[in-house]
Amino acid sequence: MTHLQIRFLFALVAPNRLLIPLSIAALLAALVVGCATFKSTPQQDYIWEQAKVCDARTATLRIGRVSADGKMIWWQATMGPWETEIPVYMACLKEQYALHPYLDWIKVRQGTSVAALSAPSVPTPASNSATTAAVLVPVWHVGDEWQYAYKSPSDSGTYVWVVNRVETLDGVEHYVVKAGTREIFYRVSDLASSLERVDGVLVNRNTPARLNYVWPLTVGKAWDQDFQYELLVDRQTIARNSTWTVAAEETVTVPAGTFRALKITWRNRNTSASLYDMWYAPDVKQWVKIREVLSNGIREREMVSFKLK
Repeated sequence: MTHLQIRFLFALVAPNRLLIPLSIAALLAALVVGCATFKSTPQQDYIWEQAKVCDARTATLRIGRVSADGKMIWWQATMGPWETEIPVYMACLKEQYALHPYLDWIKVRQGTSVAALSAPSVPTPASNSATTAAVLVPVWHVGDEWQYAYKSPSDSGTYVWVVNRVETLDGVEHYVVKAGTREIFYRVSDLASSLERVDGVLVNRNTPARLNYVWPLTVGKAWDQDFQYELLVDRQTIARNSTWTVAAEETVTVPAGTFRALKITWRNRNTSASLYDMWYAPDVKQWVKIREVLSNGIREREMVSFKLK
């Protein structure tokens, strides 16, 4: 979910700026407790910072509260033409998100320049490498979690992947990774991508499952695969003739930290066109960075944090 898909809850307030129609007593109690114990999250700080510009453009609207994940905002409105200012505020937030993507903002917040963290990855000398040996398929556990930030020419935002359960699909065990209402099915044996559901509805499927990795991973290893990528909602099927290559071992710095990673490239086998460059880090059992070639430009995603069981 992007920041541009935030659910807004509008609450009219009197000139004393108490939020209603929530229970005022309950709200005040929550605010009192919150003032004593509240520690803002980076997502909340990001919203508040972008909102400063928008506050100056409207006379009656202000942000009164932000959820911990930054996905929900409660607005305060004084008496006046606040309805006409809603589109102004929303357009302002959209503009700020485009000018200051969360991925860039969190890098600056961590005290490292965007230029430094966006610099090319550094090849790792084999003699000092922690991943010189063949990398085996990881074992995920229910509750494993990886948070990412991303930016593209059209939008930016954050999301969290959580291993929700193991489910048998067509007789084969799959990890089910949830991101909001989206469920992504990865084959337990090799992490091949099988399908995705949103709100329980099948939205895309790979036939056969897409081999993002062929284990064990070693520098120089390559594999080919032909598969059908079905977009069920759009009733579209795309034939993929692909080649993956473990191109190098590199040291990669992302908001989640600095990792030894294997750089894996995915290309169209017929045209040699690049589809993505991905950096898989064994220490976190997941990729930490990916640069994808989309029809409208490059989308970058980087790991912000992780929790492993």
